[in-house]
Amino acid sequence: MSSLRVESVVTDSFGIEPTLREDTLSVKLTGTGDMAAAAPLGSYCKALQAEVVRLSVSAVEFDVRSLYFLNSSCLKAFISFICGLAGLGLKCKVQFLTDARLGWQRRSLTALERMSPELVSIADA
Repeated sequence: MSSLRVESVVTDSFGIEPTLREDTLSVKLTGTGDMAAAAPLGSYCKALQAEVVRLSVSAVEFDVRSLYFLNSSCLKAFISFICGLAGLGLKCKVQFLTDARLGWQRRSLTALERMSPELVSIADA
């Protein structure tokens, strides 16, 4: 596999850091997923979808353990990403790593897991 074509994103209150490990694309999210983060996350998820196709990865892992808030606009970015993969017929697994101490993370992401249980999973790490 070749190197990633998506770069890290850092704003005052939000960060996205990608890593490629074998056939898994890991994306660590930090900070606050509020309205200021919605547009960068939406654009990033579109670019990430292209990377999944280009690299033929079998899994994408979103590490949200260091994310302290996630609004509905940011959730919509994840929904668009998952639906985009499914629409392309890709069987790429999407896993969200959550912090068990932050119960809102699992509660918020459960809707994504229910929407597409064959692709999406949530794990407390």
